[in-house]
Amino acid sequence: MKRLLLTIVHVIFCLVAMAQYDGSIRGTVIDKNTKETLIGATVTLKNQSKTFKTSVSTGLDGSYVFRNVKPGKYEVEAKFVAYKDDDKEFELKAGEVKIISLQIESKSSDLDEVKISGKSDEGSDYKSRSIERKSDQVLNAVSARAIEISPDLTIANVTQRVSGVSIERSNNGEGQYAIIRGMDKRYNYTLVNGVKIPSPDNKNRYVPLDIFPADIVDRMEVYKSLTPNLEGDAIGGGINLVLKDAPDRLTIRANVAVGLAGSLFNQDYTQFDHSASAKSSPRSVNGNGYSATLADFPNNAFNYSTKKAPISTVFGVSIGGRSTDKKFGALAAVSYQNTYRGTSTVFYDTDVDRATNEPALKSVQARSYSIQQERTGLHAKLDYKFNKDHKIDLYASYMNLAQNQFRFQSDTTLNLGRVGMGTGRVSNTYRSSRIVQQIFSTNLHGEHELADHLDMNWSLVYAKADANEPDRASLNIVTGRTAILDAGGIKIGATQNPALFNSTGAAQSHVWAKNSDEDKTAYLNFIYKPKIADTKVEFSVGGMYRDKTRTSSYDDYSLRLSGSTTQVYDGNINNNTFMVQTVGGSPSDPLNYNFKEKVAAAYAQFKFTIGKLQTLGGVRYENTQQDWVTSANVNQTVGAIGSKKYDDLLPSLNFKYALGDKQNLRASYYSAISRPGFYELIPHTGGDPDADYQELGNPNLKRITSDNYDLRYEFFPKQLDQLLVGVFYKDIKNPIEYALVNQATSVFYTAANFGNASNYGFEVDFTKYISKFGFRANYTFTDSKITTTKTVLYRDAATTSLTQRNEDQTRPLQGQSKHIGNLSLLFKDAKSGIDAQVAAVYTGPRIYTVSPYLDNDIWQKGTITLDLSAEKKVSKNFSVYIKVNNLLNTPSELEIRRPYQVTASTINQDVANQTVGENVFVRKDEYKQFYLLGLRYKL
Repeated sequence: MKRLLLTIVHVIFCLVAMAQYDGSIRGTVIDKNTKETLIGATVTLKNQSKTFKTSVSTGLDGSYVFRNVKPGKYEVEAKFVAYKDDDKEFELKAGEVKIISLQIESKSSDLDEVKISGKSDEGSDYKSRSIERKSDQVLNAVSARAIEISPDLTIANVTQRVSGVSIERSNNGEGQYAIIRGMDKRYNYTLVNGVKIPSPDNKNRYVPLDIFPADIVDRMEVYKSLTPNLEGDAIGGGINLVLKDAPDRLTIRANVAVGLAGSLFNQDYTQFDHSASAKSSPRSVNGNGYSATLADFPNNAFNYSTKKAPISTVFGVSIGGRSTDKKFGALAAVSYQNTYRGTSTVFYDTDVDRATNEPALKSVQARSYSIQQERTGLHAKLDYKFNKDHKIDLYASYMNLAQNQFRFQSDTTLNLGRVGMGTGRVSNTYRSSRIVQQIFSTNLHGEHELADHLDMNWSLVYAKADANEPDRASLNIVTGRTAILDAGGIKIGATQNPALFNSTGAAQSHVWAKNSDEDKTAYLNFIYKPKIADTKVEFSVGGMYRDKTRTSSYDDYSLRLSGSTTQVYDGNINNNTFMVQTVGGSPSDPLNYNFKEKVAAAYAQFKFTIGKLQTLGGVRYENTQQDWVTSANVNQTVGAIGSKKYDDLLPSLNFKYALGDKQNLRASYYSAISRPGFYELIPHTGGDPDADYQELGNPNLKRITSDNYDLRYEFFPKQLDQLLVGVFYKDIKNPIEYALVNQATSVFYTAANFGNASNYGFEVDFTKYISKFGFRANYTFTDSKITTTKTVLYRDAATTSLTQRNEDQTRPLQGQSKHIGNLSLLFKDAKSGIDAQVAAVYTGPRIYTVSPYLDNDIWQKGTITLDLSAEKKVSKNFSVYIKVNNLLNTPSELEIRRPYQVTASTINQDVANQTVGENVFVRKDEYKQFYLLGLRYKL
């Protein structure tokens, strides 16, 4: 044993001694022209006699390392796709650390300037960093590759990874709208290839971003400041989706995946038959004088069935290339996603105590959802270069999001007394709905050099967006539990009542809702680039004209029981008999309307660079003309017919100072507006089945205006590393927010202008890569202030009568979180083909609903979400990947920031989710995890 130990010690000593004589070689691979590091380049080390050879790939910072290399003469060689090889010979001494950097040259000449337009090579992280550095405005860019390896399936979820951006989720837990720097979705617009597109949303102007599958996008840009040549209705900012462009050589990419929602592991998925539902209402098909019959309302929507853990599927393919002379390019891409999810919700309908102004609970609702989403994206682009002076391109895109949703809601009235919780009237609602949203957009675009220093470009755009909800069908059931009392009136038990259709109310409701936006837009721009006093100056002038037509139709039908007695619902609707109660639909509802909007714009812009300072400025003029006609009775409904016209002059000025080759200091100012939504201006009542309160239109809304200031420092030390630090301030006039208002005995949720507001904050965005590891983090602090008048309800001490007074209250803007943060840990090894990341997002508390009563606003609680994705290359062309969303099962929760109190009506009662002394619980939505496993092919 002693001899064995001595031998082991001797061997270890010899190995250590030998290691001390081994050396190492390290360095970086750099683009010879741009001096940028190259990621994934292959570096090969071989000795002079060719008997030894080994290879590694450069890491995320362009570095490589060879360890434990014996002394001798060697050659190190670097290879990279589309680059010329480079090698160096050297001699390594014992124990030496040799630093060798290799500079390789691109086989093709580089562009002098990176333009913000779709380019085939701009799907990389490097191109996104270049665009951020060279752009004329403050923006953030996310590359196609970053999107591809992220945990996200839709563009809506991708936006939350950008500094200063949070998302508003739909009822299935997926992101739907972006909130930029605390500015609600109404303050932002969406562009496709730089052109604004209409929205299929029945309420909002701006596009629901969950309609875009992530894999058809070449790059996503988030604008945080505007220049005069951009449309001016983006106080918060804009999101530009650059769709895929034709590559220089034949390229084929495809992926297929299967997924499963964690919420459906232990919960059945409920589905219904929507095939027999009429696409249009009986009135729309047969005319206003038609009386609907039972034959117009088949029972197929109420024939429910369940299945266990349905499998979600994802498929995508793109193919494109250019002709041998590079003049003609073509690309086509298709993406299809079919996902299933289940969510659950608990919601307390709240009011305010008339004597204390404290929150009061009216009822509690339990909701469960089964949601299927079919998302289809089609994109095609053709371009032709006649010569170096003239080129033309045509692109068309089609997005479709079809959602089938079943919702069961149980609504319990909180009539709490001595008999306690768990008894009383319960209203159950079964609802089946199918909503199909579509966006079609086509753009014919040309670029021409008319003369030396004079260019022209133009675009003719036709786009149409629509949403159709055919036959949203609901069943309304009444049930409950009756208390069993002892002789002293104390509850000792309860009996379950049968499920009944109410003989006096609407047993069934059927709603048809349809809207469309049709845009016809023309753009024309001239750019003149003279040289004045040895300084290159760029003058741009141009204009835009858009003719928008929005139409909306709405019909609501009610069916009641036939006969005067109640009927038991046993789960089979075919066993019950009904009669049509509202036979004519809703021909006079204001949601039947036509809305015309014409926007004419012109701008003048200049740009020049003196020394290290680039200056860009100018002014934009926009004229807006709006006219609408509803089917409501003009004599009974204010605003049934309306018209608005206004002009806006929107100046802007942007400075960019180059502190060095890789550092910029930016300062910008721009003026912007935000127009009210069509749905908000129309004097409607109701219309949103998922609203917690009845909605009310407001034809008196004014447009919002704002002056916006930005200051940002940028540092790009390496190809992918960056440090962005910025501050911003917005002075907002007439902001629009939704609030609860009282009219007579009813409470409505309506949009209104609220005086003036300010919004300011700062952002830090940091990315660092070390060899195979990466660290990406951003943090945004935002603080906004708006002062509005609130009502205080109380009982007058002198008269003991119920009364009220008004007080001013300063609060944040609706939807604004004070703190937003992202943290991603990344790993990339080109040699093994592994690419992985863990991404966390923090969204701080924000106001969800503004209350008319002092200190009774409803807040969304802060959340931390954690997602994971990984990809492994298994061959030259194939890789497998996995995505997991919401690892922490983070719910969405609402509360009123007032302590829940025991009152005379709740004494000795155990109200679920409410804790005495803690904030009043309002709502909780649970989504659970979503898992996806896929295969990716690249040629």
